[in-house]
This record gives sequence, C-alpha cells and structure tokens, in this order.
Amino acid sequence: MGQIRETLGTEAVLSTVPVLYDDAVAAIRKQRPDLVIVGFDSDPEEAVRLAPLLLTEAGQKLRLVAHSSGADPDRIRAAMRSGYREFVVLPADAELLRQAVHEANWSGDDDDDAGEVIAMWGSKGGVGTTFLALNLAGELSPVHRVCVVDLDFAMGDVAAFLDVQVPSSIADVFRNIARLDERMLAGSVAVHSSRIHVLGQPIDLETREEPRGDLVMRVLTATARAYQYVVADCGSSLDEATVTAATVADHIVLVTTPDIPSVKDTWRRLQFLDKLGLEKDRIRLVVNRVDRRGTQIALADIESNLGRKIDATITEEPKVLRAIAEGQLLRDLDRKCEGARDIGKMMGLLTGEAAESEPKPEGFMSRLFRR
Repeated sequence: MGQIRETLGTEAVLSTVPVLYDDAVAAIRKQRPDLVIVGFDSDPEEAVRLAPLLLTEAGQKLRLVAHSSGADPDRIRAAMRSGYREFVVLPADAELLRQAVHEANWSGDDDDDAGEVIAMWGSKGGVGTTFLALNLAGELSPVHRVCVVDLDFAMGDVAAFLDVQVPSSIADVFRNIARLDERMLAGSVAVHSSRIHVLGQPIDLETREEPRGDLVMRVLTATARAYQYVVADCGSSLDEATVTAATVADHIVLVTTPDIPSVKDTWRRLQFLDKLGLEKDRIRLVVNRVDRRGTQIALADIESNLGRKIDATITEEPKVLRAIAEGQLLRDLDRKCEGARDIGKMMGLLTGEAAESEPKPEGFMSRLFRR
C-alpha cells in the first residue's frame, strides 16, 4: 500500500486502509471507483477469482490493475484471463500505474472499442505462418485498420516478407514501454502499399529482446486500441510471447501442413493449449499447402488423429514463392488463384465477413484518415 501511495501521490483518491478480498464487492458497490488495484502477492488465486465479481458488479468500464512484487509469467497470464487490464510491479512500473489512473479518470476508454487480436501460430517452422498472417491481414486491410505484430523473437521476418523497413522495432517499443500510446505506435510501424501496418523485429540479431509476457501484453493491448484487427505472427516458437498472445487473443489460428511431423506437433500444441485452460472455440485449425491431387495425408485422417475438425484449408499454390520474392500479397499477384481464394475464405471464418473481390474505391474521408 505504501508503494502505491508513493507512486500515485495526489493523482488518485485512495482508501485509508486496504480492503480485504471478502469486502471488495461491497466496497465497489459503495464507492463506485473508476479503477481498482488488487494485490496478487498474498493470495493470487483469490485475486483471480475476484476479478469477474468486480466487473459484474461495476461493469466492464471498471479498470482492474494487478499489483505484484514480481513479474511472474503464470500470474500475468492468470490476471489477463480473468479481466485485469494491467499488471504492475513497483517501483519499476510506476509510470504505467500513473498512466492507468489517468486513463481511467479522463480517457473514457472502453474495451468495447478495442480491436480483435488474431494469434497465428505454426505447429512447427516452415508451415507458412508468416505468409498466411500477412495475407490474412491483406484481406482485412481494404476496409479495416490492420496491424501485424511480429512476435517471433528468434527469426521474425514479417517486414522482410513485405519488403518494408520499420522506423522502430518492437525491441525499441519495449525499451520505451512506459510511453507507449497511439502516437508512439504510429511512429513505430511501417506501412505497406496494401495499408497493412507492421510492427516488426529489429534487423540486427544483437538488438533483439528476450520476450516478456507483461511487455507483450501491453503492446497487444495498445495495438488493439489503435487498430480494428491485430494479427500477431507467433511463428512456431513456444515462449512467453506466444503464450501471452494466445492468452489474450480473440482467435488462435493454428497452422499446420499435411505431413506427419506437422500433424504430430499440432497435436502437441493442442494439448498445450488445453492445459492452459483456453477455450476451444477460440482455436481455428488451418491446413496449409494442401495438394488437391491427394498425394499427402488425407484430411479425414488428420481430423481423426487430432480429434477435431479442420476449419480451413489452403491449396498448395505455386505463385507463393514469387509473391514472397517480390514483397507482394498473393491477392495482388493473382486474386483469382486458388490460394488467394482460400485465404479469403479463411478471413470469413474469423470475421464472418466475405472477402473483398475487388478493392473499394477510395473516397475523400478514407484518404484523409489513412495513417
């Protein structure tokens, strides 16, 4: 309590004494605060259980902040799943806490206005996760604000696929996380001719950051406030960044190919997601590079071995390599090819919208507000 008072000073009206977990709902009912800071050190399980009760009582506009003495990944993920907007460790996150209080008082920020996060996750390397992430974003970008966030901290190359250079990398954003807002985000992304915005990894391997769940959470939260769709390219890594993305994502797209190693690794990923307690209806299984001649593992056999249905298939497309070499989207190279049509159908699976057959003509307002 002392650290919180010292951090906030006169910026917030705090209770004179800490409120016990059992008394929290009654206190919310009486005081109707804009923001509640819940301690995670004494009883993390009770703090997690308390979140939905407080949100039910006060409404979704209530901002919940978790406070802990350490950035424990399991606690962070549990806090996110239960409804906390921020996870702060003081004194390191003092500025973040002050920012959360300021936004709760003045911004009128509402999660209903936040965009959707789509986590693209490959069963293993080389299954086409980055290509599908970018081309899915390309299906969305004609009519939506879309940002692709490169969360492959090992060898992420989203920017290279589109042949763009990011002004600031995600490593730069991490180092300035306390100042992260929509303006800073706009100055960090590269914009492709398709209107896809990209928050990429640094080119130099030496400047790449180790993924931290709390920082990834803040980046995805800020990006979702600025864009209607956030496509997180998780590559095939299994680390704190990808697990965090899966935890906060509205949709998890698990990408595989019709071969034994990929299907086996897909099964392992599905088991892992189940142990995390993530809802199965958030997961979409996409089989990439399907040869319609039937020379690979049959789709029915894949479903039988995984114990779940395939949600979408992408036809093996010979023009993919040319699109990558030229830094183009497949739809811009040949929107009538089978692969482009399949990706359009995948977009409909996630959004309920039909793919754009032709780009809509730009009006004055769309040009005015383009980033």
